[in-house]
Amino acid sequence: MRRSRYEFARLVGVTPRTVILWENGRTNRMHAASQRLLDRVLSQADSVVVARFERAVTAGRGSVVVSESADAAPDTHTQLGTEIGLDKEVEEDDVRRRELLACIGAGMAGQAADLVTSEPEKMLAALDAGSISERRLGFLEQSVEVLGKRVVQVPPHELLHAGLEQFRMVRGCLGERQATHQQVRLVRTAGRLANVVGEILFNEGHFGQAQMWYNTAIHAAQDIGDRFSEDIALAGLAYLPTYSDEPKEVLQLLDGRLTENPSHGPAAAWLWGMAARAHASLGHADEFARCIARSAAALENVGPEDLAVGIFSFRPEKLAFYQAIGYSRLGRAEETAEAASRAIALYDPSETMEPALVRFEHAAALLASGEVDGACSMATQAITNSRTYIGLTVTKRAKQFDSTLGNLRTRAVAEWRQQARTVIESARTEV
Repeated sequence: MRRSRYEFARLVGVTPRTVILWENGRTNRMHAASQRLLDRVLSQADSVVVARFERAVTAGRGSVVVSESADAAPDTHTQLGTEIGLDKEVEEDDVRRRELLACIGAGMAGQAADLVTSEPEKMLAALDAGSISERRLGFLEQSVEVLGKRVVQVPPHELLHAGLEQFRMVRGCLGERQATHQQVRLVRTAGRLANVVGEILFNEGHFGQAQMWYNTAIHAAQDIGDRFSEDIALAGLAYLPTYSDEPKEVLQLLDGRLTENPSHGPAAAWLWGMAARAHASLGHADEFARCIARSAAALENVGPEDLAVGIFSFRPEKLAFYQAIGYSRLGRAEETAEAASRAIALYDPSETMEPALVRFEHAAALLASGEVDGACSMATQAITNSRTYIGLTVTKRAKQFDSTLGNLRTRAVAEWRQQARTVIESARTEV
């Protein structure tokens, strides 16, 4: 790829130190997760890079295969050697790599490697100290908006490294007081990055750590008086008791803010929607209807520019999803199916989790109506869609649906359970 070690490490999603260990031959039993990261990078590389790689791998001598276990099947994408018969281009690449290793790995021990990886970041921090440029500040703000969108479109853990790196960068800028208007924008950016990290940790089941990051996002928003960002982070924080099946804690968490009667915008709509879900789980039909109505009213007259895909907004399809959840908890199958169908029609198909969760609500409605085959088919679609990320929320909902099937022994149920077992176990192994 003709990249520096530091660039390649960031691209793969590992530390520069890991790449050093690979190149020095210190890693002789590579973990399967690392193999998959390398495979992913190769699969996304352009044809010139792939051709150069394949020539190196297939050239012949001394192939070193690193795998998770001794009896694991070798994967050509994780062969890190072979040098006989290399063409001139590959030989030159290898010479450059070995020269760099001689200087950094052997000649200067570990200190030089640390300097190589840390000094560029320190230089950026020094340049930003007290005088971050408008262009660079705009780049940081744009980057967090992209992360906020991408986190619902790819497996969230893939963005954790980038999110943490950017958070550290912004925090470093904040360490040196900027001009007031720049300081405010940096704090907002740091808070939103904390929100992204909280979202990732929540989806990976790390609730304690997610809570710390969501609280950081809330405090950052409070520091600059940004009520919108504070409400968005509070709604994210409410996910934790929601998916811990503690609806009373959700209402306690949101009560202080909702008594202030927020009435307009996506963030207010999200808070009312989270409260509606909690009331439905407690069987409070009237309160569910009231909160859903407040959520819908908050979205009225909101322009499309404020309804972006991602975690920094709340869109009509999410409202329909929350309606489907509430109706399902209240045992109203017909309304559940109608709301779920409306949500699916509105959702961006690139989203990785919520469309699957909507399908489970639709499946629950079909099951309540006695349509077992249709319910199992809908649930199977939820977990086998190529875009679906089988994380905490999807796995939990799949298990809830399966428990609702009880002791049914139809062919459709057996096929669903086989599919669910295969998909969930595969996802757990990959993680």
